[in-house]
Amino acid sequence: MSNVIRPTFGRRPEPAAPAPEAETVQLLRVYGTAAGHGVALIRHEAGPEGPALRIVVGPDGSDTVEAVAVLPDTPEGEADAERTALAILRALAVVEGAEEEPDPA
Repeated sequence: MSNVIRPTFGRRPEPAAPAPEAETVQLLRVYGTAAGHGVALIRHEAGPEGPALRIVVGPDGSDTVEAVAVLPDTPEGEADAERTALAILRALAVVEGAEEEPDPA
């Protein structure tokens, strides 16, 4: 019954939902992997905070990542992101080493 005319009683029809914007993400650097996880830096243009740099971590060999730090998209933010990403990678390497040590007991 698609040809039935339905009155709106003075109400305007609901506007169509806007099409979701395409994610604007640019991979800037991959720092490496440790403890089975990769660490990378991306530029995310359409985040709620506006253009930002994000350090992401995800399982090695997977396309799934999660942002663990968000910094402003400025030269200073990029320098902070570099140090932070290297610290995260080092922390993962320490965890990986601790997992590999035999139990002395």
